[in-house]
Order: sequence, then structure tokens, then C-alpha cells
Amino acid sequence: MSTIYVEKLEIYTILGIKQEERENKQKLIIDYWIETDISKAMQSDDIADCVNYRTINKEILKTVESSSYNTIERLLGVVLDIIMQASSIEKSTVQIAKPGALRYAKNVSITASRER
Repeated sequence: MSTIYVEKLEIYTILGIKQEERENKQKLIIDYWIETDISKAMQSDDIADCVNYRTINKEILKTVESSSYNTIERLLGVVLDIIMQASSIEKSTVQIAKPGALRYAKNVSITASRER
């Protein structure tokens, strides 16, 4: 098993329950890990044998930028659903950070995993 890591994907979206959070897009930082078997791709050098993380990333961007959830938890579930659509992925872990969510804290983040 190998891990693909996408680090510090910055996306602006509506997220939160306060009035100003509902009106103004905020920056979120998403990190995600994809666990999959890449042994065939390591031998073949064929893109068809790889997890297409570019396609996954584009879908995350499209979905999150157009979303309007109240909680990070719900958004986290949506992002995990997107990643796990690819049948070759055995496990994924996602962390979503919301900078400035708490006074005096750099970020508030939540991490969750899903596996087959």
C-alpha cells in the first residue's frame, strides 16, 4: 500500500453559522491522503494504472467552492465521498482547517478517515 498526499489545498467558500460567515467566503485549507496499491503503476509507467489525483482535486475544488455548509464536519464527509468514488482507493484521510475560526488560534481543523 502506498500513500498519495495532497498538501495545503486552499479553497474559498461559504462555511459557518454566523451571519458574516454566511455572507463572505472564507479560506479553508484541505490536506488529504489517499491509500492505494500503486505496484502495477510502478512497473508499467502507464497513467491508466494510477489514481488520477488531478481529477479528484478538480472535483474537490468545484464542489467546495460552490458549497454553502454550516459545519466543517459535513464538508469533511462530502470531500471523503468524492475521494472514495475511485474504486482503487482503499482508504482516505482528510483534514480541513478553518484559519481564524477561534480567537488566538491559528486554525481549527478536523480530520476523519474512511476505508473500504
